[in-house]
Amino acid sequence: MIGDRAIVDFVKTYGKGIFLGVEPKRTRKDANDPKSEQVQATDKETGLLKWSITLAVKSLLSANAKLENMAVTINSREQPFGAISVGSYVVVENLEMGIMKQDRGGYSTFFSAETIRQVAPERVASNQSPQPARAAS
Repeated sequence: MIGDRAIVDFVKTYGKGIFLGVEPKRTRKDANDPKSEQVQATDKETGLLKWSITLAVKSLLSANAKLENMAVTINSREQPFGAISVGSYVVVENLEMGIMKQDRGGYSTFFSAETIRQVAPERVASNQSPQPARAAS
């Protein structure tokens, strides 16, 4: 639905993501001036700062899916997730996907969430090799 948001079950759709980092979400100080200074965006309702979390994810819904980067916006008074190291496995809580019409035509999707939390990596069973077997040459 255009202009609305849909709730996405992160665990059923992606399983786990890999945390790649967090940085301030930027916007133009004057939305009508494309050359105006960039400042950190704030949530219009709460006044909280907006942060862009980058995750590497792979859809569980497709056998051919490849890892892709996903940017998720999270609101917080200060920079969140300082205790999560780059490369850690995470899951997203209350993920929402929105669709926005672009001025130049077409649509773009965006994601926002309440928070992310670190989770333990999956363990390899003792009878399985952590790396794929190599063909004999």
